[in-house]
Amino acid sequence: MGAAPHAPALEVRSPRESKRDAMAPHAPEIAGSAAGEDPAPAENTAIRVIFFTDMKGSTALKQDMAEKWDEGSFQRLRQEHDALLTEIITRDGAGQIVKSTGDGFLATFNKPSTAVERAMEIQERLRGHAHLRVRIGIDMGEVRVESTGSTTRDVFGRHVDWAARTMSMADGGHICVTRPIYADAFSWITKSRIAWKEHGFHRVKAGDPPLEIFEPYNANLVAPMDQLAGEKVAAPLGSVADAGHERLEKVHPLRIIRSWEQVARDGRDFAEKGAGMMYWFKVPLGGLSYPEGFRNFLQPALANPRITKIRFVLEATVPAIRRIWDEIVVPQIQAWAAQESRTLALEHPDDHSGRLVEAGPPRKSVSWVFVDLSMEFTPCFKLLCPDPDTDVASQSEAQIFLSTSSRTVRWKDGTLHPVRIPDAILRVRATEEDSLVYALNTVANQWDMLFT
Repeated sequence: MGAAPHAPALEVRSPRESKRDAMAPHAPEIAGSAAGEDPAPAENTAIRVIFFTDMKGSTALKQDMAEKWDEGSFQRLRQEHDALLTEIITRDGAGQIVKSTGDGFLATFNKPSTAVERAMEIQERLRGHAHLRVRIGIDMGEVRVESTGSTTRDVFGRHVDWAARTMSMADGGHICVTRPIYADAFSWITKSRIAWKEHGFHRVKAGDPPLEIFEPYNANLVAPMDQLAGEKVAAPLGSVADAGHERLEKVHPLRIIRSWEQVARDGRDFAEKGAGMMYWFKVPLGGLSYPEGFRNFLQPALANPRITKIRFVLEATVPAIRRIWDEIVVPQIQAWAAQESRTLALEHPDDHSGRLVEAGPPRKSVSWVFVDLSMEFTPCFKLLCPDPDTDVASQSEAQIFLSTSSRTVRWKDGTLHPVRIPDAILRVRATEEDSLVYALNTVANQWDMLFT
């Protein structure tokens, strides 16, 4: 693309200080002008959808690739990035790339729904890529357009700044849009294709005007961000839609996660970011009975120093559960501890309970009890709640298991047996559904006295 090294293209500057001096000259395939030509541009204002993209972590990635391979490896990666994004943005004349920002693009669209669809396509095409993670921010409004013929040379105004700020709040692989984009795109794109998460009002830094941010995502492929990079602030006065306009549908905080792969990813996130005590109540052990499941569901909780106690309430009336626990799960925990040079001493108070405890520091314990749950109609769940024995601040949240599917595992004697693994869960937080989390906490407390 011939772009100059990455300049501070996203800092907030006045329109006339905008990024034109920081950007490289327009490449012919983007700007549409022949080399050496510099026709006098025309300026006017117009309503445009402003579309910013950025390669997340490009500076560190460039250095890492140069150390592993050669200086040209990152350049080839950027060429791959530029070609893919250019094809998706400009296909059928839907969008126009205004300029390169070094590690991304500034583009414009006429339709918010098309901009969101193309942003989703970029993320879906890049999903699973070994190196490329792109973040995208979109805003819409009246901007000053500098153009030559039908080619947009540059755009200026607060909506350009706001789109850049919106993008800076997104993580790699995610999209952030402002309310005007959400309001229009939501009406034109069917819910079966795109889900939305309402993140509320955020700002990049103190003094910036707050922007109401929404995140479009494919619920069958990815989970939305838990939080944005910016500072969350209270909704400003007068931000509610004017009277006479239909209020937009509020995204319900309950989040259903489907497919084994997404459940495993959410389980890892649940364990890596959680704190306090983790309860596993009547959870199917099939998800822990093979290395991939163990690495996603339990190992991150073992490695997380903020999770101090892990407690399992297991079904005593199903012999296979005890066998899976004794022959597969406990040995995997012990193997992990040995690999990490940590000592978890095995204690068996009686035939119906036991624990693996670390003398510490760090101090970690894994405890379990086998009880008759045949008449217990509470659904299977995992719960994170504060540990009263520590000063670690934590938020209560839970995963409720909605359905399972079958998988086959091999036991110690070499025989194959079917197990159940989770393939749909409900993720809830106390800050959003306090009554539901409180009910699950009550169930956990019912069995808490059995743990020593």
